[in-house]
Amino acid sequence: MTVGVAASPPGRDVSGAAGEALALAGITKRYGPTLANEDVSFRIAAGEVVGLIGANGAGKSTLMRILAGVTEPDAGELAIAGRRIELARYTPHGARAAGIRIVHQELSLCGSLTVAENFFVEQPGSGGSGPAWRRACERLARAHIDAIFPASGIDPRARAGTLPIAQRQMVEIARAAASPDLGVLILDEPTSSLDSRRSDDLQRFIGRLAARGVAVIFISHKLHEIAAVTRRVLVMRNGRLVRDAATAAIGVPQMIEAMAGEAAAALSAARPPAPSASAAALITIGAPFGTAGLTLHAGEIVGLAGLEGGGQPELLHAIRRAARGRRIAGITCGAKAAFVSGDRRGEGVFPLWSAIANATIARIAAGPATAWLRPAGERAEAARWLEAVRLPADRATAPILDLSGGNQQKVLMARALMAEADIILLDDPTRGVDVAVKREFYRLIRDAAAQGKLIVWHSSETIEFLECDRVCVLHDGAIRRVLAGDGISEDEIVSTAFAEQIGGDGRAAGGERRFRRDWSAAAPVLILAAIFGIIVALNRSVASLFGIGLLSGAAVPLVLVTLAQMVVIGGSEIDLGVGACAGLANVLSATILVRAPWAGALALLLLLGAYALLGWLIQVRTMPAIVVTLGASFIWAGIGYALQPTPGGSAPGWLAAASAWSPAGVSSSVVFIVAALLGGLALNASRIGVVLRGFGANPRAMAQSGWPAARIAMLRYAIAGGFAVLAGLSMTAINTSSDINAGGSYTLLSIAAAVIGGCSLLGGEITALGAVCGALSLSLIGSLLGFLGVSTDYNAAVQGGMLIAILAAREILRWRRA
Repeated sequence: MTVGVAASPPGRDVSGAAGEALALAGITKRYGPTLANEDVSFRIAAGEVVGLIGANGAGKSTLMRILAGVTEPDAGELAIAGRRIELARYTPHGARAAGIRIVHQELSLCGSLTVAENFFVEQPGSGGSGPAWRRACERLARAHIDAIFPASGIDPRARAGTLPIAQRQMVEIARAAASPDLGVLILDEPTSSLDSRRSDDLQRFIGRLAARGVAVIFISHKLHEIAAVTRRVLVMRNGRLVRDAATAAIGVPQMIEAMAGEAAAALSAARPPAPSASAAALITIGAPFGTAGLTLHAGEIVGLAGLEGGGQPELLHAIRRAARGRRIAGITCGAKAAFVSGDRRGEGVFPLWSAIANATIARIAAGPATAWLRPAGERAEAARWLEAVRLPADRATAPILDLSGGNQQKVLMARALMAEADIILLDDPTRGVDVAVKREFYRLIRDAAAQGKLIVWHSSETIEFLECDRVCVLHDGAIRRVLAGDGISEDEIVSTAFAEQIGGDGRAAGGERRFRRDWSAAAPVLILAAIFGIIVALNRSVASLFGIGLLSGAAVPLVLVTLAQMVVIGGSEIDLGVGACAGLANVLSATILVRAPWAGALALLLLLGAYALLGWLIQVRTMPAIVVTLGASFIWAGIGYALQPTPGGSAPGWLAAASAWSPAGVSSSVVFIVAALLGGLALNASRIGVVLRGFGANPRAMAQSGWPAARIAMLRYAIAGGFAVLAGLSMTAINTSSDINAGGSYTLLSIAAAVIGGCSLLGGEITALGAVCGALSLSLIGSLLGFLGVSTDYNAAVQGGMLIAILAAREILRWRRA
């Protein structure tokens, strides 16, 4: 059959059609020599469900990024709801305003935000204007998730990053569909991590959307879903639209032919011969993962099936830990294991490396630590395995993220094969890849089993288990039934899974997932309490209001500088100029602010504005924050030296009075620390705090949601600068003088305090209470040494030792939980 363009492209006038949700004409996008989209044209009516299919790299994702305002095309026209769009000014914010929402193939949730906060990021007006906005977002999230995926067990208050990938995909779909002005919903591989039950839920919801007049573009490599969901199919190949046909007029074989450009063989229905009974036993599984001992042998392909939430990924990861030598109750593993993840971005690829580097890392890591690397030899070895997985030779040296999803997965498979492990663990490895790539995976898996390797395979597609020798059906974290040989069929797997899922009272089992409490969040408070307790034990008078005031007086500047650093760290950056900024504020408040209050206030405001400009420079010019802030620290110090070459000055009267203020016998320093803590807590709990943390967790997703990255960066540094200026004022109040060098030590101490407090240097995870407790703990070390009769010369050493000990303890706890 000859494949060609079945419908002539529309004219260049894309606007003005009644009842039309979307119209494209001549869309073209080139990346260097690669033509990602070439003259793509089609129209979609309101309420129409259109399937978009094509092999990995066919140009589907590029085209959808253009529709979502993320990518600007080189040529072409676009109209939404009959209104022509100026593509040069079309942004994600403009796409949202036009009613277009997209669920990306690579999930774009902010893992450190709760489910409800992720809904707020997508729908900023959903929480209303009152203080109860968070509860409103929680109700919104619960309602929309339950409307699409009933009894999902997703807690709107849970962090998105703690959810299994299937639940994260449900949240992604639900929040995109929650838009009240939704006109076009683009679903890019929406069921790649969903089981058959949840896929059916989504299909029913798409039908309801279409009845409301919402147009849906459904992208999937699961062609039976395309046939079941859509009314029309668009087929892309090599960046071009090659087929536009009614779904009823094109069957799955014709879809495959149109995508591949040639007739494609059906998936192999022939099961490989069963392994020999004398094959080595590599894994034994018992309680609590199974009701009886189950032995897995070399040469087998064993599937892990069941409904979403049944415990298949958890069992796979438990086997992985056991293979690393961990003692896991119920699992015995006698061989080395390699792991292939379907969550490429989360736990698969190294995004800054090439395909070859990603393939060879496991082999290098498994070798001797002192081994001499031979780049040429590693490249040659990698090339052999990349050729085995049929990765195009010209893509081997390309950055891994430049590859299509299917080619990225080939690289991960090559990494597992290169590791020379006896066991290969597959966690939904074909998620989001096309039919041709899947056939390659099946061939590789069968070849690996034929070489004596044990394959343990979790998949969200039931049909893939037909490639297995045995299938373990799980429910509630345990193996309930094992199917083998001719007993393996789609109907048997599905019926078994649902039979186990229905409880004795006839109701679906499940409910809200319980999340393990993370007691590490209390560690900063406990550390501070322990240090203060030791000091009190050495000198009981410290426990008085007067004693607490004396101890806390010197901590105020460090607390404020730490809160400033916390705000910057929340954006996955480090500020090496915050201490110098506080020092300059100290000089300005002790000199100009005393002599000419208005001029001094203006100077402090200018300093705050300059700090905000740092955020703009870092974001717009894509300069490393650590370099920009280090350079700024020299500027702040230089200005301070110019204004006051030697320590001196005095505190303004009102600032001195504030320092001496003692309401109800409570020291002003305690009041200021509590006020700073409340300010930090309020910031993190506020809407803007959610946005700031969202950019730290996933800046790309935030930008795709329409948030202005440059303005948010300026706001982040303005807030940090505000805390730094307050720290400088507090230094003036405490010392009644100024010294540009006084804030120098606070920079590194603030980083240490934030880390001790539980803030993640990777961004997105910050805690004001932890940061303040960390700052107070470091500040009290000097007092503790004094009461112990130890020279304060050891102050820095003890602070550093405490930081290292806390980090080591956290890593041990994380390792035990992994």
